[in-house]
Amino acid sequence: MRKIYSVVIFSLAFTATTFAQVSSDTLVQVYGNLLKAADSTPVVGNILYEKLPYYDDMGISSTKTDGSFQIQLIKGETYNFSVKKEGFKKFTEEIQVTGNLNRDFYIEEDLIELRKLENLIFARGSDQISPSSYQELNELATWMNENPSIVIQLEGHTDFAGNPDANMRLSEARVVAVQEYLIDQKVRKNRIFTKAFGGTQPVTQDRTDEAKALNRRVEVRVIRR
Repeated sequence: MRKIYSVVIFSLAFTATTFAQVSSDTLVQVYGNLLKAADSTPVVGNILYEKLPYYDDMGISSTKTDGSFQIQLIKGETYNFSVKKEGFKKFTEEIQVTGNLNRDFYIEEDLIELRKLENLIFARGSDQISPSSYQELNELATWMNENPSIVIQLEGHTDFAGNPDANMRLSEARVVAVQEYLIDQKVRKNRIFTKAFGGTQPVTQDRTDEAKALNRRVEVRVIRR
């Protein structure tokens, strides 16, 4: 039994010594700043780094108050750097680290406040969502799941032709259908409000088929970040 313990202790000691030798010879520094893309002002956040392709060296580096960071990595390896921060679009960049590197990362603010779901299609006179709409709704769900503090309001509109009460009920049924779809994609219900407008807020007063199609829409309004 003593011999077994001796072998284990020797093995651990040898591994630690070998790692220290390799580290001192191959570690390099990646340093720079995390900045807003619009005006290069500093951003305080966390930078996730992962060695590719097996993710056998990974960690998180927090920037200082001036946005600066410094990360110690293995020379000659390729790393994926990513930043997820509330109010900003997800950032990712892949870099081969061949030596000490001065690199600034620029992240874009996510300033979407109101936008139309361009590819949202319903069956005529129905709240049944077309399968061709799923990709756009999945992208919206992913965005919300990556930004868990965001709260939205789904706003439903129809064209102004026909019975106003029926249009109001239809616009309400459609935003509820979108809400239920997002909930199925793991977005919490208390983050999705709905509001129906029927045909009371058309974007155009024209009566052509194209104009009617423009007026039939669901919009996403960010009400809290």
